Order: sequence, then structure tokens, then C-alpha cells
Amino acid sequence: MSDQEAQSTSQMAQMKPYLFAAGVLIAILLVAFFWPTSDQDQPLTTVPVAVEPALPAVDELADPDGSENMPPQTDVFEGTREIQSLEIETGQDIEPLPDIVEAEPLDESDGAIKNAFMTMATSPLVGKYLINEGLLQKFVINVNSIANQEMSPNYSLVVAPEEEFRVYQQADREWIDTSSYKRYNAYIDALESMSTDDLVKLMDTYRGTLEAKFAEISPPNTSFDSMLLKAINELLNTPIIPLPIEVYSDSVMFKFKDEQIEALSGPQKQLIRTGPENTRRIKDILRDLQDALQK
Repeated sequence: MSDQEAQSTSQMAQMKPYLFAAGVLIAILLVAFFWPTSDQDQPLTTVPVAVEPALPAVDELADPDGSENMPPQTDVFEGTREIQSLEIETGQDIEPLPDIVEAEPLDESDGAIKNAFMTMATSPLVGKYLINEGLLQKFVINVNSIANQEMSPNYSLVVAPEEEFRVYQQADREWIDTSSYKRYNAYIDALESMSTDDLVKLMDTYRGTLEAKFAEISPPNTSFDSMLLKAINELLNTPIIPLPIEVYSDSVMFKFKDEQIEALSGPQKQLIRTGPENTRRIKDILRDLQDALQK
């Protein structure tokens, strides 16, 4: 079996629980709304119906002179008139619908959401790096900020790296040390341990809440999906900068020496700070997510 076939088989295995749930839902809808109601090809059931004998009209009971003309009495028993039968059609008996158990309310707590990420990931580092508070709210804020070429440092979704940002000096110039890039490796390893399909499904699970929170901070007639794709495109447009990358110290922070790099948006410059190799890895993840969202 080729690697592609093995990957396809693995993806189908991951999707089986979701396909089963969708199949149950479709079956309920079919029973509830598409049960056959046509009379065609349905069996006929004969039901006997008693017919009362017709009574003589009032005019027939009186002579022209006004005297009553009663029918002659007879002692002969004429028997019961033959009962006529009337064929009526009945529909097919409909079995009662199965009891539908109401779904449990969606658990939107940070613990439940973080646990969902940890369950779908193969790396234990997801639980270590992911924050514990306001995950959905901060996700929406970050999407909105990145789409608008801004950063939201106070609403980060992950804890900061323990290692510090480092530079080295050479010929009276400062360059980013490769150790500064390596501190992001474990974060990207954790992100790559989650499949794109699982990430999209998790987002769809909480779509209602995400859209409601997005509506609180977005302009009218702006969809969350369009803003998410815009944020992804913003990061995908980040150039790959070859090493070494020169910086300079401006008061309390470092800036890129190359004016074209420094002119990029905040999110793009932050991506460059992860290093060229990590930038490529992150962009690969983003392309997969973009493709999944546009299907």
C-alpha cells in the first residue's frame, strides 16, 4: 500500500465516528419528513358498511284527498336486505418514530475545549503550551486582528517561550541568533500533531459561539469565515527571509534592519521571527487549513 493510500485510509478511519453520526441524523430526517404518503401501490382493504333501507317519500304516504295511504301490513318475513360493501383505500401503517434524545448542551468551558485539543493531538505539548482561559474569545480576537494586519499580544492563545530572544554581534552589526528560532520548534511540532480535518471539525462544533463572539467586535455584514480566510492569507503572504537576518536595537525592542521587512505587518514580522524553516512549516499548515475551509 502506498503512502498516499495509507494516508487516505487513516483519514477515513478518523472520519468514521462523524460519518456514523451524520448517518443517524439523516435516517431520522428521512423517517420524519420523507415517509411515503402516496396511495399508489398500496393494498386495498374491504370494510363492510351497513346501509339503511330507503324510506318512502312523504308525498307517497298520502292520497290526493289527504287521507293517509299506509303500506299494507304483512306477516311475511322478507329477511334482511343484502349488505352492500364499500371498498375504501387505506394508507400504509406508519411505525412510530424512534424517541429522539435531546443532545446535551454544548460544553463551552475552557477545560472542555483544551481537552478536545489534547485529545486530537499526538503531542503532549499541546496541553503545556495552550492557555487555560478565554480560548474561544481570544481565538476570535486574534483572527480579527491578524486579518486587519494587527497583533493582539494581550490575547495570546499560547504561553510565551521560556527561552529569551537572542542576537549576536558581528562586525558591529546585530543578527538574530539561531537559538531564537529553535525555541519555536516545539510549538510547531505540537501544531503539526493535530490533523487539519480535526481542527476544522472542532471549529464547526463551536461555530455558533465563534460567530456570536465575532459579531460583538466586527463591523456589520462581516462573516467570521471570510475574516478567517483573510487572516490566513495575511500570514501566507509573509516572505521567506534567508539567514542571517539583521536587526538593530531601538530603545527596548529590536527592529529589522531591512526597511522592506520592517514595513511588513505585525503578524508577518512575528512569523519571520520564527525563522525561515519554521515559517515554511507554518505556511504548509495554513495552506492545508485554507484548502479545507474552501471545500
